[in-house]
Amino acid sequence: MRTGTTRPAGGGTEESDGGGVSVAWDLAADTRAAAQARALTRRSLRRWRVTGPDDVADVVLIVDELVTNAVVHGSGPVHLALRLEATQAGARLTGEVGDADPRAPGAPAGPPPVLDWSEAGRGLLLVACLATEFGARPAPPGKTVWFTRDLAPLDAPALTADAPAG
Repeated sequence: MRTGTTRPAGGGTEESDGGGVSVAWDLAADTRAAAQARALTRRSLRRWRVTGPDDVADVVLIVDELVTNAVVHGSGPVHLALRLEATQAGARLTGEVGDADPRAPGAPAGPPPVLDWSEAGRGLLLVACLATEFGARPAPPGKTVWFTRDLAPLDAPALTADAPAG
């Protein structure tokens, strides 16, 4: 079993063990956080050889929505963590976004009864539609909103933290 810890791009920490590989970052709670989270997520998925276009696009959108919610509705720095684990059917990605505000997000509202072109208020509905599962839990002093996404089989084994990038 290989284990290791490295420093991925973006100043985070990447670890691997026999069960999977994970990476985490602390982001400033400002207007650049969502763009930074999208770039870091794409880079990690590419490094881990997650190449299904729907998987990549959906995971990046989920992360964008959760980080944006943490910046807009939360407080303090935003913590983003991703973990990839192999499954019999392919792979499973778990993502977590935490902030220092203990208030849990509200349940996602369903679609409006009439066509509504507003862009606000749809984040958790998108997460609920794109994630395999999602939820929130207390993580003193704040909370963590998490999601899982079952992924298509990887093109090749995921790189571990101690394997050189190709």
